[in-house]
Amino acid sequence: MSRRRFWLSTCVAILALLSLLACYVGYRMQHLLEQQHIELDWQRLGLSWRGLQFQGASLVQHRDGELQVQSGQLRLYWLAREAPRYRLVAQDLRLSWQPTLGESESRNDSDLTSLLQTLSNALPWLPRHIELRNAQAQLPCSSGRCALQGDIDLRFLDDTLQLQTLLLRGAHRAQLQAQLTGLGSELNSQRQLQMNLHLDDQPQIALHSDLQAQADALQWSGELEVTALQDMAWLAEWLGEWTRLDAAALPATPRQAGMNAQWQLQVPQSTATLSKLLETSGWLQVDTHIPHPWPLPGVGLVSGELALDLRNTLGRWQARRLNGQLQLDTQDAPWLASLPNGLRPQQLQLHLTPLDSDVDEALALQLKVSGQGPLELQADAELALHQSPDWALEVRHLQLESRSTRVDLDDSRLDDLRLNLGLQGRVTAQQLQLTLADSSRIDIQRLRSAELDLQQTQATLAGLSLIGAPSAPTLSGPLGLRIQRLHHPQLQAQGWQWQGRIQADNGSQTLDGALLADSGLSMALRLTNTANALNINATLDELFLRAGNPLAQTLFDWPPLLALDNGRVQAEADLQIPSSKPLQLRASLTGKGLAGIYDRTTLSGLDAELQLQLTGDRLRLDLPRLSARQLDPGIELGPLQLQASYRASLQEPLAGSLTHQRAELGILGGSLSLAPATWALEQPSQLLPLQLSGLDLQELFRAYPAEGLAGSGLIDGTLPLRMDGAISIEKGLIEARSPGGRLSFHSPRIRAMGQANPGMKLVTDALEDFHYDQLSSSVDYDPSGKLLLGMRLHGQNPAIEKGRPIHFNINLEEDIPALLASLQLTDKVSGIIQQRIQQWMRQRVPQEPKE
Repeated sequence: MSRRRFWLSTCVAILALLSLLACYVGYRMQHLLEQQHIELDWQRLGLSWRGLQFQGASLVQHRDGELQVQSGQLRLYWLAREAPRYRLVAQDLRLSWQPTLGESESRNDSDLTSLLQTLSNALPWLPRHIELRNAQAQLPCSSGRCALQGDIDLRFLDDTLQLQTLLLRGAHRAQLQAQLTGLGSELNSQRQLQMNLHLDDQPQIALHSDLQAQADALQWSGELEVTALQDMAWLAEWLGEWTRLDAAALPATPRQAGMNAQWQLQVPQSTATLSKLLETSGWLQVDTHIPHPWPLPGVGLVSGELALDLRNTLGRWQARRLNGQLQLDTQDAPWLASLPNGLRPQQLQLHLTPLDSDVDEALALQLKVSGQGPLELQADAELALHQSPDWALEVRHLQLESRSTRVDLDDSRLDDLRLNLGLQGRVTAQQLQLTLADSSRIDIQRLRSAELDLQQTQATLAGLSLIGAPSAPTLSGPLGLRIQRLHHPQLQAQGWQWQGRIQADNGSQTLDGALLADSGLSMALRLTNTANALNINATLDELFLRAGNPLAQTLFDWPPLLALDNGRVQAEADLQIPSSKPLQLRASLTGKGLAGIYDRTTLSGLDAELQLQLTGDRLRLDLPRLSARQLDPGIELGPLQLQASYRASLQEPLAGSLTHQRAELGILGGSLSLAPATWALEQPSQLLPLQLSGLDLQELFRAYPAEGLAGSGLIDGTLPLRMDGAISIEKGLIEARSPGGRLSFHSPRIRAMGQANPGMKLVTDALEDFHYDQLSSSVDYDPSGKLLLGMRLHGQNPAIEKGRPIHFNINLEEDIPALLASLQLTDKVSGIIQQRIQQWMRQRVPQEPKE
């Protein structure tokens, strides 16, 4: 009985103690919940010796926002049947967190060691097995509020942490399995991480990481493998809700693409930031494989393989080996739009092969590029990338060959374009230095624009160099251009070549050299282009026409009837095209001692100076000096003196005003002249009042082929010359200068006629020695070339009737062109003039009508 009382008293005492303990625990729990601003509620509590069970539980916390947690069935085991014994199982968990407005969206621990220490301290207090089934969470995210749905299974066995998660999004599933071992009490203990990610039940990512303590550092090694990527647009869209990632701008997932990365790093134990982690020594190897074309935005469809080997030994990561074979399909790539048709490759193949380098810091490789499509190209290069202390790219050798059958520019077309470049040099962040080899050239079979047609054009680029800062380099060196045949409406079809130098940078471009035509025409040409203006200066090398006239063989509009065979010609032109002002052109042409033929007129001793000025729409021509020693259209004329200027607009270049300050031509001992005047060429007809002064009859009769006619005296007069498509003279008047002169005419044929006619005998006798004191004549010259003279003579013959006064009225008609032609048909005239006269005479003979 006493023993029964003892056990009863003991049980009562234990129950009382447990009650007190339960009351104390409840009090402390309530106090802790109040401190943390937590409201806890549950339904249908079940208690057993293995643990607690709730049919429903909820938790609300009001601290730095609002946290709400609701669970359907909740079980907490401290003596579960299976290991681990300490276990938490929650069914139908619902979580919602709304932070206080203005609270930071993310908090990052600044020290990795502190984060690991916190996790290590918390692990002993957590259940060894946490299982959340059908869990849903509403959390703040970049797009506002985002939802998570799935299952979580977290286990901690001894020093191993296992995690399995299943996240659901519509019909898609994301499964993550991870295992972390080595969670001992020591922070420096060896830790290993194994992680696998499955998307829609397909393996995507496998990660193995090993962290091993070594002295005062940690050796971190691992391997990451990404295989058989499927369509992950849904995943990018999902991540875009949680971050600021623009899912629409991301490229499509490469099909069946894979990647393998392996690394080994020596990490200081104090490393806590990414920048410090990147400075750690070690190595990294990355291999990628894209078997199917992958659309890379702005570039094209990429496929192939690429392997990269990185090393870090002195605190700097350097590429030590690069190997790959890539294909690029550029169809519909946006960057092709900036290239003209014919310069757009459709497919490119890149082959990267590592080469042995005698410099430890240099990444040496061979690059081969081939392209197909409208632009065909082949490139072979040996490159060396020096990566420390400052990077430098050494182009040891580069050979590029490309061809395009047709290139269409805005207003031009190129046929069979070929480019051959050899290049070597060096590029750094501060300096660019590249030089083209001797084989560098550009060949174009044919180039056509609106009025220009070039055939078999070749540009030699040997010796060109690109030097300076990479952002603003300077292109300089020799440049040659050869055109086998050039067609232009203003030029004779022939070959041209240019040899000189080029100097070009961002601010200005200059071409300076010599231009030479196959005809022998050569000039110094300089072209300068700046942001403000384009300036072209050309200086014609002095031409010695005795060796030939290259101007006539070059200019299409060279007057066909003008042939110069002696003298010298010089010319210079300067053209300025400002960006915001009208263009300006200044040109000058000088000829000295010129001699030759114009139509049927010989020229000699011709000196001329012509100046042209064009400003915007205004044209100005100045002839400061034009002189000729002799002009011979059948009779010798000269000297010629002329000074004139011309003003017009480009819209109506032939309707300007002509002003002459001096116009004088010597003729048969006298002269023809015009008083200074201004003429409006817009008028259809012009009347030029020519003044005849001092014409010597003795010189006239010496030139006029009339048998037995001679005389003396000086003739003056006015010849109103009208120019209206043809030349004519109306109501001209000439007269002998006082005191008159003498005429004599001795012709046997005319004397024979006088023997039969007494009246005619008086005329012939009087003209044998006629002394005149008055001689005048009307002058008319029609466009057909007929000259009509109505002469009046007053004088005497001392041998007839004691010098009785005699009056003559004589009408003469002469075909002046025919007369001049007959005067030129001698052995002394050149063959060219003879041919032109004969051709002219054949044209004047009327054609007999055909029967």
